[in-house]
Amino acid sequence: MLPASTNRSSQGLHVLRGALRRIAAIVAVLVGGTAAISVALGALADKDLLRSLAVGYYLAGAGVLLCSLALGIRGPTRADRTVDEEDPRFNVPTMGLLRPVGRRSLRKATPEERRESKRESLGLFVLGLALVLLGTAFDPTRSAF
Repeated sequence: MLPASTNRSSQGLHVLRGALRRIAAIVAVLVGGTAAISVALGALADKDLLRSLAVGYYLAGAGVLLCSLALGIRGPTRADRTVDEEDPRFNVPTMGLLRPVGRRSLRKATPEERRESKRESLGLFVLGLALVLLGTAFDPTRSAF
């Protein structure tokens, strides 16, 4: 039988592999989807396809960088929403379109939530920067040398 520390480290590697697989899938879909949409719109507009790819990656990168900024500037508080089931306003059928918001209260974010927010913001920043750099690689109006 393996020691408990060996079992925990192999379980951590399994979780890490799963996370890396999901991140790679997200990046592949983002890069491939951006390329497909950019080339299709460039072909419809009868424009240079390399320039269309570059503009698409620039726009996707700018959007991801904006999301990184929005996630990074979140404050140290988080909203908690509670719905009082006995309140008659919340027992109205809404057909799934609108749902009652309930009461909102603020609470201080836990240290883990703050660390996770910083990690996510940093990851999005790196992804956005990579997309912008990918756009410069395809841009026919720019040259590296």
